[in-house]
Amino acid sequence: MLEISPVSSFTPRRSTVRDPWDAEEARRTLAAAGQSGLSLATFARRHGLCDRQLYWWRSRLRTHSDLESATRPFVRVCTQSLPSRESSGVEIVVSDAVIRVAPGFCAQTLAQTVAALRSLPC
Repeated sequence: MLEISPVSSFTPRRSTVRDPWDAEEARRTLAAAGQSGLSLATFARRHGLCDRQLYWWRSRLRTHSDLESATRPFVRVCTQSLPSRESSGVEIVVSDAVIRVAPGFCAQTLAQTVAALRSLPC
């Protein structure tokens, strides 16, 4: 069976024990694999990679949202004293949007909300 795939200029680097991939490099490689239209196993074989490593990184990036946020730049946080209210919380300003977070919030939902606001055009 003849396989035809689009030409890609991306060539993934082989990961070694002494020089492993970081989350961003794994993300770029998985994106290239997805754009190629090939299965991860076929993509790995064509680029001399270990297919288990690609499956591991795909699983890791899907289940550990902290890896995604670790590669993002820091966000400046300014604090100020506000008049006391019934419950204290956090107020986050992203562009023109203000997010007020009450105690006991879901951190993953907050991270997804902030990411969505950042991706909106100005």
